[in-house]
Amino acid sequence: MVELRITLGQRQALFLLLLGLIGSFVFIRFSVRMIRRGVRWWPGNIKPGGLHIHHVVFGQVMMLVGGIGSFALRGEAHTARNVLAVIFGIGCGLVLDEFALVLHLEDVYWSEEGRKSVDAVILAVAVVGLLALGVAPLGGIHGRVTGAQLVVAAILLVFVVVSLLKGKVWTGLIGVMLPPLAMVGAVRLARPNSPWARWRYYSRPRRLARAERREERVHQRILAAKRRVYNALAGAPHIETPRAAEAIRALRPGPPRPPVRPVRPAGPSRRERLLRPVSEGCATAVVQYLRLAATVDVVTGLIAPFRARVHRANSGDFFTPFLVTAGFTAALFAFLLAVMLRRRKRAAWLVALVLSAGNALLYWLALAVLPQVRAHAFNWGSAAVTTAVPLALLAAEPACRVRGERGNIARGVAYFVLGGVVAAGIGTVLVHQTDTMPPVSWEACLRYALLRILTLSTLFDLPEITVPGWTGLLINLLSVAFFLQVLRAFFRSPRGRARLRPEDDQRLRHLLADGATDSLGYFALRGDMAASWTPSRTAAVLYRVVNGVALASGDPVGDPAAWPEAIAGWLRTAREHGWVPAVAAAGEAAAGAYERAGLKVLAFGAEAVADTAAFSLADPRHQGLRAAHRLIRDAGYTIVVRRHRDIPGPELDRLAHLADAWRHGGESDRGFTMTLGRLGDPADGDCVMVECRDPRGRTCALLSLVPWGTDGLTVDVLRRDRESAEGLTDFMITELLLAADVSSAPAGADAVADAVAGVRHVSFNVTMFPATPQDGGGTLGTGLVLRLYQGIVRLLWRRNRAEPAHRASALFRSRSRPRFLLYERATELPRIAIADAVSAGLTTAPRLSPPRPAPPPLPPVDG
Repeated sequence: MVELRITLGQRQALFLLLLGLIGSFVFIRFSVRMIRRGVRWWPGNIKPGGLHIHHVVFGQVMMLVGGIGSFALRGEAHTARNVLAVIFGIGCGLVLDEFALVLHLEDVYWSEEGRKSVDAVILAVAVVGLLALGVAPLGGIHGRVTGAQLVVAAILLVFVVVSLLKGKVWTGLIGVMLPPLAMVGAVRLARPNSPWARWRYYSRPRRLARAERREERVHQRILAAKRRVYNALAGAPHIETPRAAEAIRALRPGPPRPPVRPVRPAGPSRRERLLRPVSEGCATAVVQYLRLAATVDVVTGLIAPFRARVHRANSGDFFTPFLVTAGFTAALFAFLLAVMLRRRKRAAWLVALVLSAGNALLYWLALAVLPQVRAHAFNWGSAAVTTAVPLALLAAEPACRVRGERGNIARGVAYFVLGGVVAAGIGTVLVHQTDTMPPVSWEACLRYALLRILTLSTLFDLPEITVPGWTGLLINLLSVAFFLQVLRAFFRSPRGRARLRPEDDQRLRHLLADGATDSLGYFALRGDMAASWTPSRTAAVLYRVVNGVALASGDPVGDPAAWPEAIAGWLRTAREHGWVPAVAAAGEAAAGAYERAGLKVLAFGAEAVADTAAFSLADPRHQGLRAAHRLIRDAGYTIVVRRHRDIPGPELDRLAHLADAWRHGGESDRGFTMTLGRLGDPADGDCVMVECRDPRGRTCALLSLVPWGTDGLTVDVLRRDRESAEGLTDFMITELLLAADVSSAPAGADAVADAVAGVRHVSFNVTMFPATPQDGGGTLGTGLVLRLYQGIVRLLWRRNRAEPAHRASALFRSRSRPRFLLYERATELPRIAIADAVSAGLTTAPRLSPPRPAPPPLPPVDG
């Protein structure tokens, strides 16, 4: 039985090994410092025949002699074993002293990189010293190995891995011996340049800022102290970079070099030219096979006789084709592989190729070696079908070139380790507590749970454990969730970190100023959008990557004649990165252009637009609105309408802070799918702010609108204090429409009218509920798909979020303009709906602007 424990005799050998390691390191450091100083009486470097032999060579020889000798000894040869321990320790000291040379494959002994050798020696001394004191790694395993001990060791190992990923190398490695150190390192903040910070802190600027402050405040001081100790112990480095000599030689004049001939870009290889005509067809064939295999797995898993026959076939002299196993985990795996291969993911292609080729190799080996297997014609058919899958994948290689997110492999491995530990722990406890024939050991429960979770129960015998059916079902669900997360991590698409560049912003503003016909055009200036331009930069599709969906919003910007070219470029970019293309809130003309590009159309919502010239409170249809407006005005509420550029900076900051506080303080009444996502940016000076103040001069509601061409506005932000009077939203909109109607008078007649001079129509943005035929929604995208999408939307959007725009359409007698959703496949609608909800800020809590401290309150303004 395996036992991890340090005995007294082993401690003596470890102590001698430690002495040899420390002594050789101190001696060799003293020697190289004497050589560097040029002391004449000290022997110099060993250079037989002019060849400089590094002391790492002698260290390797001594480690070889000491290691092999200790294994070759038999019996109670304590003296010889101790001598070999000293030799091995001396070799370790010599090798680790040039650890940096081996790591960089370059002589970096006296450079800053050479300090890694000192780190390696100190870590080795610490680990060997702890072993000599009797401290076993990962808490030690004593006596009979049990499942509980293995689980504890695995959990401690997870803490060690997390510490290392967080850039805490010393804490993680010494934490192998002292687990509390690893636990502290795992729960504390990561270092800012560590892999963990790159994966987890990119979207958390506050946490990244905290890590950077801690790095400056704590780690830099520790590094300074460590540098002083290293200088005293091992000597100070005197070479800035390992390639300094090469840089100096590069600056010296030399013989003129011959002109470099331009290298022509390499075209497709001969193999690619041969396979390209059939690659798409082969990829599609594999996708269809995986879908069929997933369907067969589900059907046979649900029907008991079929499930029993497939299980008997796989455990006897028969075997079924690739991924046909009558299990829900296999069905999920086949389905996900089919989805990823349909998107031409390179990682999915590689996984499918390795698994199918390995399966085919095993099948043909079985056919060649086992006569009873060769006797069944079904096995030959299964082997032929399984072999056809990797052959088709090889032919499909030129089509499967979509790369995933950088770091997917490391993330997938981490999910596999962490998720495996969690799933195994939960499954083990479930099996142990629900076993109907106790007592049973924890080790048997762990083995049972692992075999079920990893779906290896058909290859290995399960322990003699009897559990209820619901326990098996829970373990199956745990297995599905585990594999789903691991595969999602491996196959994740790039996040789409492209952002709107300054030159893109300037060009878009120029196109919008030339006469934007789309009321949502200004929202293309969001900083988190990416632009897909035509080569002439006359039109662009603005999109944002959310949940693996390249979500475009509204109409393309620019010349409608150039829209097809911009749409084709956007679709090409989405397919190159494996993103799902989708468009939200497109107008009728844009929907037609997208539909001609191959997308399907679905009724998305309605946009209410009010004409300022046609609005009047004297209209008999506005009797209720007129009474409510008079009641609020008589109560002392006033309206201030200004362009953002006319609002002083501190006051604009205060309004942005109020808008953010009113959103997070309760339910938001912003029922709009398109927003600018910022408030108070100096670049948005043309936006209009409508501020409602109570009788005491306190701001109680606000409305921000973005420009729509030269004569329109579109609602962007609508907030109010929940403790204020009802009806303030309608009051602000009414005052805005009345002021815009008055603005037809000469400028200067009214300060409010000056702010909205020339405004002829106001859009109340787009609601996400599909328009009805009575609202002008038309008949595009009706039927089952429409009802499916509407059901998903109603789960993500609550009814009160859409009230402002619906009420605006009814109260202000505005005209309704339909908006449409464009998509490729109906199966992607749930993912698109989630991406649209995230983009609109419904499933997160985004801020309108970067976090800022609350500004001091301004004195009340007399109403």
